[in-house]
Amino acid sequence: MSIDVRAVQPAFDFGGARFDLDQPLDREIIVFLLSQALFGEATGVYCGKSLYAAHSLEAARFYVRQARQELAHLELFADIFRQLGLQPTEPHWVVRLLASHNNYYPFKALMEHAIGEGMVLDIFKDVLLQTLPDETESGKRILKQLRVVCAEEIEHVAWGEKEVRRLLAERPGLATPFWGVVELQLAVLPFLVRVIAARADGHPVLRQVEPFAAHVRARVIAQSRALGFYPEGPVSRWRRGAAMAAGLGLYVRSQFARSHSVLDRTYLRELGFTAAPAVETAAK
Repeated sequence: MSIDVRAVQPAFDFGGARFDLDQPLDREIIVFLLSQALFGEATGVYCGKSLYAAHSLEAARFYVRQARQELAHLELFADIFRQLGLQPTEPHWVVRLLASHNNYYPFKALMEHAIGEGMVLDIFKDVLLQTLPDETESGKRILKQLRVVCAEEIEHVAWGEKEVRRLLAERPGLATPFWGVVELQLAVLPFLVRVIAARADGHPVLRQVEPFAAHVRARVIAQSRALGFYPEGPVSRWRRGAAMAAGLGLYVRSQFARSHSVLDRTYLRELGFTAAPAVETAAK
């Protein structure tokens, strides 16, 4: 499948502000940002776990391709560290939480393939593409590689959204817990923002972190509304709390759920055959 890098357009404007690799603080922040990306791609490889629960051959093909792409992204970010002469660090606990995996497919489709990949795309195209230095040939090459990554992430998000719509059509009762678990995720986002914003002190990039976080929150809410599970307009505190409780219940359930295979029961139909009656093995 061809990748259209023209589809990669920033949605938040940093006004031309960029990091300076000659400044210790800037190098420290770049290491922090890229380390989160590196960890996210390492865990992103586990999208392959969705292959076991794939409901169709189309889904199976997609997850095989996505797992290969995520593995390539992991190698790419490792190469970016080497090109910039930087050493990655351990990920922030919020990123570990947001990137956690489980075997409950509806939760994975929403929080990993749709919402999670969408937030990853926000970081890549709105932050990294705009703020990484591009004065050198190495910098230009890095940004070119990142545009390809972003184009692939756009495909990943589109697939996740398609799966969420399918699941909601089949199981409308998922709408409220889906809303609640998104609210829970957005509630932990400020903890990550504070780590960076605390160092702003007039920095042209860092002073825009809080407005960018507000942009991400608004985009996730708009995405969730477009998917059909986030309410329009203001809601009562009680209703929001009840949804978050349902979302927490969905998360707890996901920690104990097991995947269930589908293709072993549908492969004949998926391949275009009409299933014949089972062959009788008993003696006539």
